[in-house]
Amino acid sequence: MASHHTASTQDTLFRQLAEQALARSAGAPLVAGNQIDVLFDAEANFQAWWDRIASARDSILIEMYLFADDEFGQQLRGLLLERLAQGVRVYVLYDWLGCWREHYRGFFTPLLAAGAQVRAWQAPGWRSGLSLLGRDHRKLIVVDGDTAFIGGLCISSHWQDWRDTGLRLRGPLLSDAIAAFADSWAACGEPLPSLAANLEPAGQVSARLIATTPSTAKLMRLDLLIAGFARERLWLTDAYFMGTSAYLSALCNAAHDGVDVRLLVPRSSDIGWIATVSRTLYRPLLEAGVRVFEWNGPMIHAKTAVADGRWARIGSTNLNISSWLANRELDVAIEDNSLAAQMETRFLQDIDNATEVVLSGTHKRPALAKPRQQGPRLPLRQHAAASAAAAARQAARLGDALDSAIRGTRSVEDSEARAFASIALVLIALAAAVLWAPYLVALPLALLLLLASGSILLRAAPRLWKKRRPPASPPPADTDSTG
Repeated sequence: MASHHTASTQDTLFRQLAEQALARSAGAPLVAGNQIDVLFDAEANFQAWWDRIASARDSILIEMYLFADDEFGQQLRGLLLERLAQGVRVYVLYDWLGCWREHYRGFFTPLLAAGAQVRAWQAPGWRSGLSLLGRDHRKLIVVDGDTAFIGGLCISSHWQDWRDTGLRLRGPLLSDAIAAFADSWAACGEPLPSLAANLEPAGQVSARLIATTPSTAKLMRLDLLIAGFARERLWLTDAYFMGTSAYLSALCNAAHDGVDVRLLVPRSSDIGWIATVSRTLYRPLLEAGVRVFEWNGPMIHAKTAVADGRWARIGSTNLNISSWLANRELDVAIEDNSLAAQMETRFLQDIDNATEVVLSGTHKRPALAKPRQQGPRLPLRQHAAASAAAAARQAARLGDALDSAIRGTRSVEDSEARAFASIALVLIALAAAVLWAPYLVALPLALLLLLASGSILLRAAPRLWKKRRPPASPPPADTDSTG
């Protein structure tokens, strides 16, 4: 009896410590009483967005990395205009780099003319300078303070045939979603006015809303912790996998300890070089027992994780430095057996449409477990500028992936040689272009320096002017004593 009581006490203590570690790592408390519906693929997400926005009566908040001037983007803008005409307050925050064409071509002008509040995250200017890193990569829609949509999809027809995951949220966790939007909104101007919100319990799901800001590394700490806590299974789906050395080690250690670790990544990526670099990371994972799968269909863009049939994560954060440390991201970590089981079921369905990469041959090199059938490949982007914007967003991720090869801490295997060779050829081409036309570097650098110096001067000028102005003379003393 005593031993049973001791074991129960130890189990309770472990749960308390685990809860404390999760809360501190994520920087977010566990909130009970929510209803969360998982929405798979663009069709289900877009339809849910449309239906709820169409019924909006009070307010619509949209924080979105990309709001495209294409068929779906124009249709949703038209729906927002309809709601504005009915007196609904609309607040739109988009990322300048994600929407730079729309920003300069007046895509948002009709919304502004109709009374919407529209702001751009880190748009270049004399006061703000030019910053390509630290993007607002969140995907958040809140309607009437009672329903939120969070996930990995942007407002664009480009996503319609992609495999992605989002969720619909109702309940007390909405308070954190609205606070996350308000924080981003205030960073770009005046604070968000008070909005009505329905925070009454709506279900039985407990979850955390993790609103990552640059350099906080909230989700990176949580991902590392989950890799350490998982006892049976850890199944990951990621669109742009470029894990750090610490995260790769965490996955390898979990696999060495008997955890069933699986990673599902794209074969055909909308940013081709990311997939190339990701393949250079396979070998140490495979050697440790991690199972790696490449999706055979069109782009898989989901950013999800599920562990031990009890914990799941859905959101906008990719497993790389850019998402973990540089961007504003938004994810929901769910602690619910039913939803975790639903995520596991979908993961198993997904790997049925994927090809496993295994170690084979005398030297145990990464290779496909079976010949891959030629599936549909992603079309090239219609505009080269979109590729440039996406590449700029991903540029911060390259260094860590190549670090081990450059420092010589491990040899480059034959299976990786092609990936490294293609990266080297690109770097050589860039070097040749700079040698042939130095202005390709000089002009952008000069522009960046001018923007930065102008921004600094504009920030300093009011202080300097105030300091140089003579203090106001005090009013003359009243000498009338008559009273």
